Amino acid sequence: MSLITILIALFLERFAGTLDDLRQFRWLDGYANWIRERMESLGISDGTAVFVVTLLPPVLLLAIVALLVHGAVLGLLDIVLGVIILLLCLGPKDLNDQVEAYVEAGAMKDEERQKRHARDLLGQQEVPEDLRERTLSIVQAMFSEANNRLFAVLFWFAVLGPLGAFIYRLGSLLKTPGEDRPEGVMAAAARLQALMDWIPARLFALGYALVGSFDTAFAVLTRFLPGSWANMAEENTRLLREAGAESLHLDHVRGEHWEDPNEINALVERANHLIMRTLVVFLAVLALMTLAGWAG
Repeated sequence: MSLITILIALFLERFAGTLDDLRQFRWLDGYANWIRERMESLGISDGTAVFVVTLLPPVLLLAIVALLVHGAVLGLLDIVLGVIILLLCLGPKDLNDQVEAYVEAGAMKDEERQKRHARDLLGQQEVPEDLRERTLSIVQAMFSEANNRLFAVLFWFAVLGPLGAFIYRLGSLLKTPGEDRPEGVMAAAARLQALMDWIPARLFALGYALVGSFDTAFAVLTRFLPGSWANMAEENTRLLREAGAESLHLDHVRGEHWEDPNEINALVERANHLIMRTLVVFLAVLALMTLAGWAG
C-alpha cells in the first residue's frame, strides 16, 4: 500500500497545482503556545518536556484515525488517509517548481527576478551577488532541501506509515522560530529532526552516488557515515550537499562555464535531474520490496 500511496501523492503533488497554503499548519503556533502555557502553569518549563507534550496529542489523534480506517473499504481508506497526510507533509514548497522558476528567470536574463527566486530557495534575504557563488549555493541547497522536503518524508512514510511522515513534519515545523516559541522547544525539535534525518540522509547520499559520479560521492558518504550526536544536524546537511556536489563534479566545472548563463542554468537543471533520478531509484527499491513482500 505504501508504494501505491506514494505514487498517487507524488502525481497529485506534480499536477494538482500549488498546495503551499494547505501546508502552513496555521493551527500549530496557537496550539503550541496553549500547550506551553498549560505546562508553565504546572511549573514545567523544560523545552524537551514541552516539545514531547506538544507532539503527543496530534500524533495520537492521527494514530486513532489510522486505526479506525485500517482495512476499511478493501484498504482504500488507508490509501486516502496516506495520500492526504503525504500531501500535507511534503514541502511545504515544491522544490521542483522553485528550481524551474529560478532557471526560467536566468534564461530570460532577469537578474532581479532570479535573485528573488534564489532568496526563496535559500530561505535567506541576502544572496551572493557573484553568479558563480550564487549558483553553487543554490545547487547545494537543492541537495539538502530535497531531503527535508521530499526524501525524509517519503522514507518515514514507507517505514512508519502516515505517523512517520506526520512526526517528521511536525518536528521540522517546531524547530523554526514561531510565535513565542521557546528556545528549548526549538532545540528539542531540531534534535528529533536531526535524528530522523540520519538514515535518509545517508541513504539518499548513496542514491546521489549511484546516479551520479559514484567514486567521489561515495567517498563523501564514508567520511560522514558514523556521524556524531553533537553535530548531527550539521553533518546531515553537509553530507547531502557535498555528496550531491561530488556526484556532479562541481569542482571540475571549467571557469569559462561560469561566464555563460546558459551553462549555469544547465548545471542547475542537472542537479534537479539528479535529485529526480535518485527519487526514481528510491521508488524502484520500494517497488522491489513490495513485490518481495507479496511473493513472501
